[in-house]
Order: sequence, then structure tokens, then C-alpha cells
Amino acid sequence: MACLAAAAAASAQEDWAPPLPRFAFHTVAARLPEGEPLAANVIEPGLKLLADHDVSGLGAEAARVDAWRKGRGALRLAESAGAWSLKDAAGSALALSPALASALRHMNGYFSLAGTEFTPALLEEVRKAFLTPEAVASVRAVFDRTVDERLVVGGKSYTVELGGSLTLDRNLGFHIIDDLLRPTLREMVARRDDPSALARLYAEEPRKMALLDPMGILKNHLAKRAQWDADGHLTKEKRDAILGMVVDTVAEQAAGHYSGDYGTQLKGMITDDWSGRYLGSWHCHPPDVGAAGWVDDYPPSEDDYEAAAKAGQETVVVFMADGFDVYLVLKPEEGKAFSRAQPFVSYRDAGWRAHFQAVFERLAK
Repeated sequence: MACLAAAAAASAQEDWAPPLPRFAFHTVAARLPEGEPLAANVIEPGLKLLADHDVSGLGAEAARVDAWRKGRGALRLAESAGAWSLKDAAGSALALSPALASALRHMNGYFSLAGTEFTPALLEEVRKAFLTPEAVASVRAVFDRTVDERLVVGGKSYTVELGGSLTLDRNLGFHIIDDLLRPTLREMVARRDDPSALARLYAEEPRKMALLDPMGILKNHLAKRAQWDADGHLTKEKRDAILGMVVDTVAEQAAGHYSGDYGTQLKGMITDDWSGRYLGSWHCHPPDVGAAGWVDDYPPSEDDYEAAAKAGQETVVVFMADGFDVYLVLKPEEGKAFSRAQPFVSYRDAGWRAHFQAVFERLAK
């Protein structure tokens, strides 16, 4: 089986900034019998974001709650005999569905994370954390997942980038945010041999297809293909072969990109458990393939540096055949250039190589 991993950017396909770094952090009080106080950022803009993006189908209820809470103070989540409600300082209550109550509790945890200033002491703490057995196991699981979720395009397999939010409590927490475009990309590949189905996909998902095909290569070819079909230009075999090559080209370019938006980040925010300190965003550069096994992938790209310039930082975890490298890309002071130094952390282990060699050989059969 042929495999290839494109070395691409963390978020090159869509210009978006996650909401968290723009907000102040608040420590949420411990849960009290009278209810769990809602962090200010959950109340505003959290409820509005849930409503605007209709995250997990909670949009309509979140909008009602957002309207109800205006002008009220000391909002808190309260539970009684399995029923949840939102209460205000005066004791008035609004019933909540279990799903929205769970979402608000997870969001509360997110906004209770300690903020991050990368002091020398914290940098050393993070460095040590990446080398613990727990962190090594987590990174290995990330790269296992990049292989498990690989895309097969035209007989070739492409490992995918994963990313999300990084936290530090007793251990490092790799919170994975679903890729915005990957389901649509898989659907495009599945419709590879059907020009009518591909045209419908552009009609069904115009925004996502525009992000997957920013140069309009496939879109323009489908218009040309319709004319060829009408004119009988070329044989059907040749028309289908050209279509397959065009789809493969677009898919290959898109496979190595990691893309997100507010909706995908919010979905992770309201389902994951959060504790400790927020360390910013991360993504990985997955395994690439050689003649007889996985080979080292690439260090941070120019697009990764651009992402760090926008967000303030980006942690890039790069697969190596015998371990992994971690690059902590921090936005430099005004007027200064990025420091493109050696990896922040390098981990090497013979057991790592043996594990991934076994994975490679299993897939190559």
C-alpha cells in the first residue's frame, strides 16, 4: 500500500481565530448545594455562540436562555432530582434540558482553566511533562489515530493532521477538535467516479467545497465535464480517468490540512472535561512513509508560523520514526522575527520505532 502525508498548515484553509485566547480567564467556584456559578464568559458570549452556531442542536434553547438571562445576576446551574435549571440571584429559575446543562457545565470547566504566560518556570514544567510516560502514551495515541483515520485516494493512503487544545494538570491533556472539512472531503472522495454526485456536493456544501478546492480546480473541471458529456468529447473511459485525477489532486492537497471554526471548537468545549492550565492550540505532523517504514515528518511550516502570529502560539508535535519532536512556536515581540530554533522537546525510544513498524507492516499486507 502506498502512503503519503502532505506537510501542510495547521489552519491554512480557513482564516479563523478560536475564541478562548481573546477572553479573560475566571476561576469558577466549587459546586455548591445552591448551584454552580456560571463563569462570566459562559454567560456572555458563550450562550450566544452556542445559539449562533447551533452546536449539537442546542441553538434554539441556548437563544431562549440567553434572552432570559439578560438583566439577571449571580446566575448558577442547579440540579434537583436529576432535573436541571438556571437560577438567578432572586431565586427565579428556568428549566434546562440535560443536554444544555451538560454543555454549560463543560463550558464552565473550560473557562475555569488558568491562563498561560510562558515563563521560564512554566516552560520547564511543560518540557518535563512531555517526557512523562503518560504524555508519551498520549502522543503515540495521537499518531495511531492519524493512521487509523487515513484517507484513501486513488489507491494511495494519506495520514491526516489532528489538533485542538492543550492543557496541563497532573498530565498533559490533548483535546482533539474535529476537523471542519474532513467529513466533506471523505464524501468527495467517495463520489470520485460520479460527476453528477460531485456537482450535487458543491450545491449541498458550497462553503466547505470552496475551502477544499480554493483554486476551483474540480469545480471548473465539472463544468467542462458536463460539456464533454454533451458533445461526446473523448471516450467515457478517458473522461472518467481525467475526473479521477482531478479529484485526487484536490484531495491530496486537502488531506494534510487541519481546519476548524467556532462550531467545531465549541463542540469540543462542551463535551470534554477540562482542568488545570490552558497551553494554547496544538496540531501534529503525522507519519510519512518510506520504502520500508514510517519516516520523519517535517518541522513547522510557514503557515504554522502564520497561525502562531495570529493566535499567539502554536504547539506542533512532529512524528519521527523513533519518537517525536515538539516545537513551541511563540509569537515574538513586536518588530522581532520568529525564533526557528531546535525542537522544544525531543523524545526517542526503540520501543516507539518497533510499535509503528508493526503498524506499517500490518497496513502494508
